[in-house]
Amino acid sequence: MVTATVAARHPGARWGSALASVAVAVAGLSLVAPAAASAAEPTRPTLRTVRTLPFTGTGDARGEGDGGRGRARANAAVAAACNGGAPLSAPQWYAVGSKLDGPIKAVSAGVWYGRGPVEEQSGTAVVDHWTGKVLACTGEVVRRWHWPVDVVGYLAKPYDDQDGQFPLTLTTHITRVPSGPPPNDRMTKARRIASLPFTTTVDTSLADDDGPRLLNYGRCLLSSLLPQQASTAWYRYAPTTTGPAPAVSVSPANGWADANSPGAAGLRTGILELLPDGSTRLVENADDWDCETPVELVAGHTYLIGVFYTWDDYADVVLTTGGPVNLSVKSR
Repeated sequence: MVTATVAARHPGARWGSALASVAVAVAGLSLVAPAAASAAEPTRPTLRTVRTLPFTGTGDARGEGDGGRGRARANAAVAAACNGGAPLSAPQWYAVGSKLDGPIKAVSAGVWYGRGPVEEQSGTAVVDHWTGKVLACTGEVVRRWHWPVDVVGYLAKPYDDQDGQFPLTLTTHITRVPSGPPPNDRMTKARRIASLPFTTTVDTSLADDDGPRLLNYGRCLLSSLLPQQASTAWYRYAPTTTGPAPAVSVSPANGWADANSPGAAGLRTGILELLPDGSTRLVENADDWDCETPVELVAGHTYLIGVFYTWDDYADVVLTTGGPVNLSVKSR
């Protein structure tokens, strides 16, 4: 607050003094009002604490969001290590404490919508909370135990939203990851299903896609323009009787898929028949338009059940394609 006092030095100065007092009062209002307004506005913290993993945070192109603004030294360090020396734009900083233990990775997406999603270049970094050392850039795994780290999501350069006509959302996703891919990441290492019912949980965070298509998109997902498949895990099954395939269901074991536009719906399964020469074929119904009726499996034949994540690269925004997955296989 700014205050001022005007004293009349002689009686003839009474009107001048009064006018001066009014002028100062008006000036005082113009000085005090913005100060009061700024005092009422909340100040963004340096960091926002992450309570659980996986975690998804959001911000906009102007730097507002649920993250912190970061320290100047940390922003500069990340710019040098991960952004080619260019200043970070609209950074969102999050603190991951030592209680949220284990290896983690962070990814981000800065997206605005025209006819479809348009992604601007963005990045993430993981920084040692105590030393400020940059431990990882976008998508790199940081192996940590009982040690706090700070995570930032940022735009690689400023984005102009055309006076709000094309608002951008910066999404930062932080998740735990296992020490490596699952043992059944490869088709040749498929886990055997000896009997039904069969239930398990597999972490596909670090699984790749090593098999053929597990879904005929041209028949069963016609709306997909650029279909993608990733993070496969495999199971071997040999039925003892000929009949409908068992009921196979999958679901994320935690919220890792929530940051993606397909969400949990992108997690699917498909069945391949393993042929005598070692090749495979996708098991489908004879009717080109029947994607709902259970396919038929033949006794004594060997089948591969693949768990995978799918999305349309034209219409969807996907930050992560794998995580802990609950799988259930039951007789019909």
